[in-house]
Amino acid sequence: MASVGAMLDSDVLGDIAAQLAVQQTAWETRTGEVPTERCYERILRTATHEAWVICWPAGTELELHDHGNSSGAFSVVAGHLDETTVVDGDIVVRRLERGATASFGPAYVHAVANRGHRPATSVHVYSPPLEFMDFYDQADDGALLVTRHDPGEWNATE
Repeated sequence: MASVGAMLDSDVLGDIAAQLAVQQTAWETRTGEVPTERCYERILRTATHEAWVICWPAGTELELHDHGNSSGAFSVVAGHLDETTVVDGDIVVRRLERGATASFGPAYVHAVANRGHRPATSVHVYSPPLEFMDFYDQADDGALLVTRHDPGEWNATE
């Protein structure tokens, strides 16, 4: 586990994500297949950060979630992604086209979706490396409520 002192800030993570995204190709070009479910591969892990390539087939999404104690950034390699956040109880959606990068701190909650008709590929970078994620629903009053804790079992396979 990386110590908090070793954590990279979100601006640096954004730069890393953007640089790694330029070196990647669309998932279907990398693997020769278009999956029907979201899939991912870790491409880098250091003491301070890690990076993942994620494939988002058309119509897939990851509901509102955080990244535990990690800051992060993601860059769109191919296609486009919609990022949903909740600001003062209101839903805010922004579209990120190929080449766009978003970065965030450890308290950030968002959802990511491919609402397009073609697959999307993105690079995600986290510091410190992900240990867990929490998932949320929005209450009628706009508050976010934790609905599920993911202890990072996807980390054990790498």
